[in-house]
Amino acid sequence: MAIDIEHWNSNILFTDRADFDVDAYVARAPRPEEFNLREKLEQWRDVGIVVFESAVPESAINAFLSDIDYLKSHKDRFDLEIEVRGGRFRLADVAPDALSDTGVKYNCLENISLAARELSLNQFVCAFLRHVFQDDPVVIQSLTFWRGSEQSPHLDYPWVRTQTKLPHLAASWIPLEDIHPDSGPLAYYPGSHKHNVIPPFDWGAGSVVQESDSVKTPDDFTDYLREQIDKLNLRKEVFLPKRGDVLIWHGNVLHEGTRVNDRARTRRSYVTHYTSLGAYPNAFQMPDAFAKQAFTAANGGYVFDHPWINDARELPSWRKATEEPMI
Repeated sequence: MAIDIEHWNSNILFTDRADFDVDAYVARAPRPEEFNLREKLEQWRDVGIVVFESAVPESAINAFLSDIDYLKSHKDRFDLEIEVRGGRFRLADVAPDALSDTGVKYNCLENISLAARELSLNQFVCAFLRHVFQDDPVVIQSLTFWRGSEQSPHLDYPWVRTQTKLPHLAASWIPLEDIHPDSGPLAYYPGSHKHNVIPPFDWGAGSVVQESDSVKTPDDFTDYLREQIDKLNLRKEVFLPKRGDVLIWHGNVLHEGTRVNDRARTRRSYVTHYTSLGAYPNAFQMPDAFAKQAFTAANGGYVFDHPWINDARELPSWRKATEEPMI
């Protein structure tokens, strides 16, 4: 399947269409929500960002951090690849003191942690994304990191591309601690997500994603985005949330990690990328997944078990699953 501008334009989100009418949609919305749906949809349409304050219970964050502590003290039991200061290592091969380094980054902990799945399937996130996708949200991947990334302005879609409909992409960002201005907080560019405000980048031969034979490089993409920022005079907004808040960003909103001014400060964060159920590929779920109950479902969203994951479900959050309900 060619992922080109025709694919992009024919699969944009319901909320990105020129004829999307917030008032008309809210008037016929199928169910009431525990938030102001009109306000949130207007923010999504105009800014590309929605924030729910105090949306994540302390118990959920604590359970997640407990799972990570267990990983660190039982690292030989898990076939897990992690990053330490940009290098990739098997968890079992990493020295214990390195796991306390602020440069540690865990990828896709939702594959082995029920607590991670609970964070990803937060009730406010799933409820809102069901309106955006006009379908149930499904987790594609997660990222867990302790320090600010200082990543240059970027878009997710050239690399987060498991979904069969490329524009069916959104992400949530949960701070695991109060975020300080000197820790390198997340920043975003309001309105940059709007359809064709920043036209999709051509990596070569019309592809809007990076391929193995692409003639353009990630540096070329960064240069293109910086040119668009200057051309469009886009304004940068810095996000300084409290622990337990949650931000949802549009899959095409421009965002970055700002400069870390105080290297002693952490920016502990949990990020999840989502697509719609209809755009989630069969290869990333077990055969007959629904019949076999090979997934975790909550609040209208899903995390599917992957065929290649040998998950013993050993982490503490699985053992507590019968004691505490999903959030």
